Amino acid sequence: MTAQERKHSTLKTTYYRSFLLLVIIPLVLVFIGAEFAVGYIIRSSAIETIGALQDTVATTLSGDVRTNALQLSHFVYINDGEFPQTAVQVHHSSGDAWYEADQLLQRAFRTAMVPSHDILAGGFYMQGGGAVYMKDDIVIPEDVVRVSGWYQDALSRPNTVTLGCYDTSRIRLTSTPQQGRQLVLVTALATNAATDRSGEIEVVAFFTTSETGDVLAAQRRDVGQGMSVILDEEGRVLFGDAGNEAVRSFFEERPGQYQSGSRTRRADLGQGQRDYYFQAKAIPDTSWSVVTFVEESSLGSGFYKVGGILALIVAVLLILFYFYSRYFLNAIIDPVHAVCQGMARLDQSDLEVQVEPVGQREIRELAVSFNQMVLSIKNMLHLTEETMEKKHQAEIQALQSQINPHFVVNALNSIRFMAQVAQFDGIRKMAEALVSIVSCSFRSSTSFYTVREELEMLETYVYLMRIRYSNGFEVSYDVQPGCEDYRLPRLMLQPVVENAIVHGFEELTDELGQVRVSVYREGDFLCLSVWDNGKGMTGEQIGLVLQDRPRRRDDNTSIGLENVQARMRLNFSAAARMEIDSKPNVFTQVTLRLPVSVCQMGKREEEKDHDTNCDCG
Repeated sequence: MTAQERKHSTLKTTYYRSFLLLVIIPLVLVFIGAEFAVGYIIRSSAIETIGALQDTVATTLSGDVRTNALQLSHFVYINDGEFPQTAVQVHHSSGDAWYEADQLLQRAFRTAMVPSHDILAGGFYMQGGGAVYMKDDIVIPEDVVRVSGWYQDALSRPNTVTLGCYDTSRIRLTSTPQQGRQLVLVTALATNAATDRSGEIEVVAFFTTSETGDVLAAQRRDVGQGMSVILDEEGRVLFGDAGNEAVRSFFEERPGQYQSGSRTRRADLGQGQRDYYFQAKAIPDTSWSVVTFVEESSLGSGFYKVGGILALIVAVLLILFYFYSRYFLNAIIDPVHAVCQGMARLDQSDLEVQVEPVGQREIRELAVSFNQMVLSIKNMLHLTEETMEKKHQAEIQALQSQINPHFVVNALNSIRFMAQVAQFDGIRKMAEALVSIVSCSFRSSTSFYTVREELEMLETYVYLMRIRYSNGFEVSYDVQPGCEDYRLPRLMLQPVVENAIVHGFEELTDELGQVRVSVYREGDFLCLSVWDNGKGMTGEQIGLVLQDRPRRRDDNTSIGLENVQARMRLNFSAAARMEIDSKPNVFTQVTLRLPVSVCQMGKREEEKDHDTNCDCG
């Protein structure tokens, strides 16, 4: 396998690895997370449904209990115990007297029970035996009734309504047959002398059908909602087992364990050992609780359908991604590989390489750009060769032009010597000053020298200006001690002082021009300040100096200041700045703020090519 083929294979491997890490694995992780999330949501929803069902059962049963208790109390206590006395008459009467008393009692019972239509029967159980029934007869043997829990509970708490119940699927209550799997509530009240003046009635009881049976029957039709039973305070099943002895036995063998909270455990409830979820809720106004149990698999019955749909979606996405990958490799990777081959040839200095534009529009544009780049490189190499040739010629011309400055300096030295011989001291001093200025101007543009040398150079220039302007101005110096040895680029102050003398004093008549040069350190800056009492500058003029502007060929204003500002930017970048403060016809102050760190590090370049006969500063 060649190097190019290995590179091409590596490119595909990289693509497949990236595709696996960035697409396949995240998609599978999202699928797994979605499966867990959906399973949790479905289970939580099923548990919430069970909770809502239990709330319905508890509310229904509690409402029935309160209603029946109120009806029983009303029936016993109304009209100063009239109905219990009528029941006693029925118990002791016979023949027509019994019939009249019984009809009176039945009418009173029907009137008292309005608007309830769920009551099955009412009964008065007498001391020493015997019972009087209303609406329908109770077929449960009297001796069985008297030993039942609700009856004994009523006897133990006189004048207090107690509660009991019967499951019509397990026992027949009245002479008229009832529908199976119905919950019949029994509300009972044991009388005393206050409620039964005859002292013959032992317990009064109402037997009423509760809608709870219908609610639980509807639940059993939905496998996902499980099955609910009603337990008493000891954990025995009162209602809801639907004849399933395994359910009744399970709870009776574990009294009190499933009357509160929720749990999951393995149990045999008539269908073999399975995992069940149990949830219990107390029923208000009673000591009972409703317990719902459902198979764990039923809690997530909807999960498998949703999970299957998610799995199908993921599978379809993976198939689509596969076809996309094939297309991507054929339409994009291969053309990119061709460009890579072209770049490899270019790396080997093959400037004749060209790549055929194929593939997608962007890839074709890339190939076209590559071809143009190769042509541009060829053109640039050709231009570089021409530039190097021109540079060589310019170096020759620069060496030739060095003769001219030396000629000027030597000519000035000759004038100085002739003035000295002729004893023309004024001409000699002017020639010496001019030689010093010209020699320093020939130094390297990047050279640094000390503030002391800058001031000496400035004093030489001022000497010439005084002669030109007939001592029409004065220059004073204020240098902070310790600032003389800081280094700065050459000729920073001279253009500023020249601007003050030439432009600032051009309109002065009687007043003497004043120039004050100050050098001081302020924080991290070395400040060079030139103040004059000339004509000043307007805000517009200051703006033109401080900002870059295109200059016309015949525009010679503020060249010196702009030159200083340009050299500040070149030597100090943005760390240095020029500040101008002026008031027209009053003063102008130009301050150069140079970073001390650079002024301390500035190195003075040796003028190795300097003419030894030049007198520079």
